[in-house]
Amino acid sequence: MHFWRKLSIQRKLVLSMTSCLLVFVAISSVLSVRLIGSAVRERVVHDELPTALNSIRADVQRQLAGPVAASRLLAGDAFLLQWEAEGEPDAGTRNWVRLAENVKVAQKAASVQWVSTASGNYFTEAGLQRKLGDGDRWLSAFLASGKPFEVNMDRDVTLGGYMMFINARVERDGNPIGAAGMSLSVDALARNIAAYRIGETGFAYLVRPDGAIMMHRDTALIDGKHFMKDEPGLPGDASAVLLAGKPYAYVSYAGQDGARFIATSFIPEVNAYVVVQAPEAELLGPVTRAIRNATLVATVAGLGVALAVILLVGRAIAAPLRRAATLLAEIASGQGDLTRRMTVESQDEIGQLSDAFNRFVSSLSTLVHRVRAASASIATGSSQIATGNADLSARTEGQSSNLERTASSMEEITAVVKNNTETARTAARMVNGASETAVRGGQVVGEVVSTMEQISNASIRISEIIGLIDSISFQTNILALNAAVEAARAGEQGRGFAVVAAEVRSLAQRSAQAAKEIKVLIEHSAGTVSVGSRLVGEAGEVIRDVVSQVQGVSALMNEIADASLEQSAGIDQIGDAVQSLDQMTQQNAALVEQSAAAAESLNQQAAELSRLMAAFKVDG
Repeated sequence: MHFWRKLSIQRKLVLSMTSCLLVFVAISSVLSVRLIGSAVRERVVHDELPTALNSIRADVQRQLAGPVAASRLLAGDAFLLQWEAEGEPDAGTRNWVRLAENVKVAQKAASVQWVSTASGNYFTEAGLQRKLGDGDRWLSAFLASGKPFEVNMDRDVTLGGYMMFINARVERDGNPIGAAGMSLSVDALARNIAAYRIGETGFAYLVRPDGAIMMHRDTALIDGKHFMKDEPGLPGDASAVLLAGKPYAYVSYAGQDGARFIATSFIPEVNAYVVVQAPEAELLGPVTRAIRNATLVATVAGLGVALAVILLVGRAIAAPLRRAATLLAEIASGQGDLTRRMTVESQDEIGQLSDAFNRFVSSLSTLVHRVRAASASIATGSSQIATGNADLSARTEGQSSNLERTASSMEEITAVVKNNTETARTAARMVNGASETAVRGGQVVGEVVSTMEQISNASIRISEIIGLIDSISFQTNILALNAAVEAARAGEQGRGFAVVAAEVRSLAQRSAQAAKEIKVLIEHSAGTVSVGSRLVGEAGEVIRDVVSQVQGVSALMNEIADASLEQSAGIDQIGDAVQSLDQMTQQNAALVEQSAAAAESLNQQAAELSRLMAAFKVDG
């Protein structure tokens, strides 16, 4: 960073623009190579590989078209159908041999065969070869599939070795009766497929739907035990993509010699897939190298031209800036000539900078004029401020003395109000105590009234009980009279009973008399209790009135105490305000002194400013 600050603007422009150009070229080159490489890859994947596969596929179909057509014609031959219908007699074998020989020579086949489902006979151009056994399930599977023909590669039991078998369906009245066809040597087809080259080392081969290799340039792999999935580096799920029965499918994978392409195309006529493999580097490498070389040449040429342009532009930009820096340095030295101007040579940013510099110098010249005039005004104003500060200082000192006396008076008022507040609090506590005592007295009177009411209720109950005793005495007296009457009737025998009846009657009368006396006493006591209850109730009302009045007085005393507290707080605030005002007055006095000193300093600085402004040379 220190090195960068030392560089001139021209060098900074050259370095910055060159760096940006290098970054741009690098990014654009990388993107170009990647994009073009991706396009080339897409062309290889979607054009070249499908073209190669279609070419091989068309060649295979072309080579098999004649044998397939001949096999289907053989399956519809009238002699063959008639011979099968007659049970394949020996007399017709010679005709079959002659027919098979003609087909074999015409198609250059390794063998021509006919198989009957009825007899199980397997005929070739040499005659009857064998009977179908349990291992010959291919015939029933083919006929059950309903296909008109099929092409398979399998080991020929008669000739030995692997052959390409073409079997055509033979029918009578829509029912399958056998298969006719031929077997072809795979050598010629294998040589044709092996002759294909994809890139330098890429090659082609055929596989079955299960991935087993049918034809390969390496004939050792055509044994039914080698599969496409055994290819080194091929992912395990690649077979599901490549052997999905599609006209075209491809996978890119990491092989032993680097990234590779593998693509397949299904050939329904032979029920097999044609496969091509090639390294990516062989297909993409030449184009990628050409692109990189072209990009490098273009980059070097572009950088050379751009660097020359950058140098010229940097010099054109830096020269006016250098002149402006020189003029500004002269102005900054304190001896600047504000009458000098820059020449405006263009309308671009440099010309705008020169014009702005000229306007800046003109504005600075005008500013110097104004500063000189303002310096004189500041000197005059500072003298007037000093005089005013002296008068303000005297008045501030008088105000401070008055505030000190006011603060003393507020302290005395505060003490008196606090004393009143404490007295009001004491009276409020006493009134609250009396209120609580009156309340407890009212509660006691209430309990007495309740007790008197209970006594009155008990007296009423006793009166009822005495009435009951009086009733019992009356009935006892009647019973005694009845007993005496009965005793008189009994005569001498009832005399003793008459004496007892007389005694009972006497007791009953005395009981009745005593009950009447007790009733009179109870009624008198009940009247007395009722009067006492009424008097106690009146006393309770009086006590409640006293409690209510005491509570009212207590509330008034609490309000007086609260008002005294608020008044005390207000007086405290006034005292604080007076003290604060006193402090502010003292601070104002100090500020006045500082202002006087500042005015004096301002006057001196105005003189110094005038001296400095006199150093600039201005217009007028």
